[in-house]
Amino acid sequence: MVVLSEQDKRQMCVELAEHLPKIRELLKLSQKEFGDRCGISTPRMSVIENKHFVMTWSQLTSIMFMCFCNQKTKEYFFTNSLLGPKFLQFIQQKEETSVPDINIIVDDVYVNRYKKKFYDDYISKLDAY
Repeated sequence: MVVLSEQDKRQMCVELAEHLPKIRELLKLSQKEFGDRCGISTPRMSVIENKHFVMTWSQLTSIMFMCFCNQKTKEYFFTNSLLGPKFLQFIQQKEETSVPDINIIVDDVYVNRYKKKFYDDYISKLDAY
């Protein structure tokens, strides 16, 4: 499996920080709103974006979770080849010689089960009002 060195991780953190303003713009979120969703304080977000502090690996993974769960930021990530294939190979536990998965296919049974649960929960909340 792909192993990332501390230097690899640091470089990925620096690279991602350069794209944070554009990512926040795509999400239409302020630093505070974005930080709240990622678990990063507003002052910390500011110093990361202004290159006065290198984000931690944990902060990077939190931000990437947000990016991969949103269509616009996911497209931005792939369009700009952010973090390179090694990042995807690492999080997908792939070998260096393996191509990372771009689209993860989930069986329709599980997708439909998820949708049903989501809609059932949504409707029950509406009924509560």
